[in-house]
Amino acid sequence: MKTPPKWIWSAAAVPLALIAGILLGRTSSAPENEAEEANNIPARKIQSRNPSSNGADSANGSRSGRNSAGEENASYELTTILESTSRLDRTQRLLSFLDRLPTDQFAAVYAEMANSPMAAIRGSERSLILQAWAERDPLAAVDYLQVNEARDWERETTLSTWAAIDPQGAFAWATTAADEGEINNWVLGSMRGIASTNPELARDFLMQLDDGKTRERSLRSIEAYVMQYGFDYAEGWITGIDDPKLLGQASRRLADDLAELDPSSAARWNSAIADTDTRRDVSETVSDRWARQDLDGAKAWVESLPENTRTEAAEGVARHYARQDPQGAASWLNSLGDDPDYDGARQILVRESYRQDPETSLGFVSTISDDRERNRNYNRYLGDWMRRDAESARSWTEANQASLPPSIVKRYLR
Repeated sequence: MKTPPKWIWSAAAVPLALIAGILLGRTSSAPENEAEEANNIPARKIQSRNPSSNGADSANGSRSGRNSAGEENASYELTTILESTSRLDRTQRLLSFLDRLPTDQFAAVYAEMANSPMAAIRGSERSLILQAWAERDPLAAVDYLQVNEARDWERETTLSTWAAIDPQGAFAWATTAADEGEINNWVLGSMRGIASTNPELARDFLMQLDDGKTRERSLRSIEAYVMQYGFDYAEGWITGIDDPKLLGQASRRLADDLAELDPSSAARWNSAIADTDTRRDVSETVSDRWARQDLDGAKAWVESLPENTRTEAAEGVARHYARQDPQGAASWLNSLGDDPDYDGARQILVRESYRQDPETSLGFVSTISDDRERNRNYNRYLGDWMRRDAESARSWTEANQASLPPSIVKRYLR
């Protein structure tokens, strides 16, 4: 598998390193006079939704007498930061605050923020606090979230942050952690964090997950991290999957991005897919994207495919060809043959050409092999034409009644 160029890894690591440095205090420390000043500030807390209940207490037991002065000062400083009307100012000051915040005070600070009315309007700041905590002490952060009925985004944010630093540990923890619902957000967050630094490792972990909604969502969440390195890398990433079902899912999922980047290369990759169902499904996506950029090139490729793939790939071309030239599209699709499997492409042509050329659209309905679908299309489009332009629709129906189903003639010419 082709690996990302070293310069790409380095460039990707720069913002992560900078943020980590700011949050963890690796690059700065508070001036002594600033710390002294904080100790002399009168206490003022963020107003809590439920002053009698503190989430940090329930997670960690009684905190009476434990570092209360420091927490009071931290509460006051956080309040003044959040009251700033400048988002940039809030972010800069919050990063500095989190850089200096003692690890054992994160639970109290986060609980106060989570229970504050400001939580609803300072979501990005709340996320920053959680990320900083997860970098500093991920196990304490997840313990707190487990006790305090965390939301999905909190689980994902915490595990994503942890996994970017310690992928093995975060993934191992996430896969054993219970989560309600069809999707395990602990796992989803860990997969995104791993993919942000090592998409190949994320792929290997993805193959360890059971088939289901969590794996499907995880694949979706790491897609962008794979595609950022270009076509060749993404193609190799897909090829490295040895689970047949996951391979098919990944091929379908990334086909759109691959075809957008390089449709001719995507067509080559598509043609080489061994599984027929996957190759067919992907071919419509590739032909659709290619036809947007180069209709003639897409048509030629579709014509070169084996019949079991061409019938599906024709749908992508039919969609764009019908919008540009309904009559030309009808002629081209007819030239491919009368296989009933072209019905999907035929219905797409009818739908896409109807507004521009209702005569060609309705005339092509007769080529649909399935009786039920053919009548459904007549009723849908002829009925709409009757409502919009009854005179023209009636004239067309009268002129073509010999080739129309009797039930359609009876309904629209009564």
